[in-house]
Amino acid sequence: MSLADIKLNTAKRGFTIVELLIVVVVIAILAAITIVSYNGITNRANASASLSLANTWKKKIELFQAETGSYPYAIASFGTDTSKAYYIDNSSTITGVPATVVTKDNGTKRINLQACGKSSTAASDDASTGGVIISYWQYDKSPNAGLTTISVGTPGSSCANMAGQAS
Repeated sequence: MSLADIKLNTAKRGFTIVELLIVVVVIAILAAITIVSYNGITNRANASASLSLANTWKKKIELFQAETGSYPYAIASFGTDTSKAYYIDNSSTITGVPATVVTKDNGTKRINLQACGKSSTAASDDASTGGVIISYWQYDKSPNAGLTTISVGTPGSSCANMAGQAS
């Protein structure tokens, strides 16, 4: 066998198993890094969206209180007058029904509103409502601590889910 034959045989040879395994391991590491980064970015975006929705409704509730002198006790309290600053435009689901709990799966588009009376006053008494509690899902917290609340006004201990739903 001549030197030319040896060079010809080595030129036709493919990749070794070790080389292929190294490529597979590198691709797996890059995929793992990408997946972890994507989940973190998604959680931060969802956290921002849910906080923005909750803050929007906090402002609407504060506008309602400034104009009417009391806090809303039902979704219908916001009315249908589009000239009001606190008008609900139905771009998101607002619920007072306990069955539709805010969860991680629906948290970017759903908040829960609770009307709270002053101390032991009934929450359905519009004039004496002490405030509203807004519950929303905060994605950038640990999975078991994601449900977060914002208080508007001075809610007492007697809170009730607001009746009605706008979707």
